[in-house]
Amino acid sequence: MLPRNPMSYPAPFFAALHRGTAGDLDHYVRVCQGAGSVLELGCGYGRVVTALAAPGRVVVGVERDPQLLAMARQAVQALPKAHQAGVSLCEGDMRTVSLHRGFDRVLIPFGGLYCLLTDDDVDAALANAVRHLAPGGQVALDVYRADAFHRESEPDDVPDDAHEPLCRVEVDGVDYEVLERSTWDKPRQRIDVSYLYVDDHGRAVEGTIAQRYLLEPQLRAALSRAGLRIVELTDRFDPDRPERDSDGSDDALMVVRAEREVGR
Repeated sequence: MLPRNPMSYPAPFFAALHRGTAGDLDHYVRVCQGAGSVLELGCGYGRVVTALAAPGRVVVGVERDPQLLAMARQAVQALPKAHQAGVSLCEGDMRTVSLHRGFDRVLIPFGGLYCLLTDDDVDAALANAVRHLAPGGQVALDVYRADAFHRESEPDDVPDDAHEPLCRVEVDGVDYEVLERSTWDKPRQRIDVSYLYVDDHGRAVEGTIAQRYLLEPQLRAALSRAGLRIVELTDRFDPDRPERDSDGSDDALMVVRAEREVGR
């Protein structure tokens, strides 16, 4: 999940709306097939950790938001006992956490890398992922592809003066309409998205996600700086699925698997 600033977005509201990208759980299950140990950096409320929990597998989730971490612990406790046994969760920052062991897979799912707002932060997180790789292990991550958007659009194309209706969600038994507003700083590749949750009585809750997207050459360079060699970089979770869903709803992605470069 996204490594947001603690308390910047009430966790139950975040979890009600941000349910991942279609196909991502199946993808990470495939990526982790045969892996005896998995580390997820930025595990949020436990969506991916619980999908990967299995008897005999070690799964560790790291999350710096204590509210989300509490939700993740509840999700793990709801698993069958045999699946719970290998799962552990800890509060920490993906840039600096040190678990003193290696993992067969290190994951940063659901755009988590884009919530690191400087090159130094991205470099620190990827270098830390590499430090936690077991011999022969792989780093896997996904982010949205912004290259065409960045090249073809201008900030005036993204109105930021009003919230636009997005969807409805339920939080703790209460229905909310969700409205969205984005601000875009093109030179800094920075998009801040504000979500306003309004119930039928007009009561409102707000949460914001700050993001800095990377263009493909920048992502490739960051991986290389961390000592990672790209094994696969594709635009979809399932290589057998058509490039775009029939309803046109599929978002452009960069889905990456990488391994430590020889000699690094």
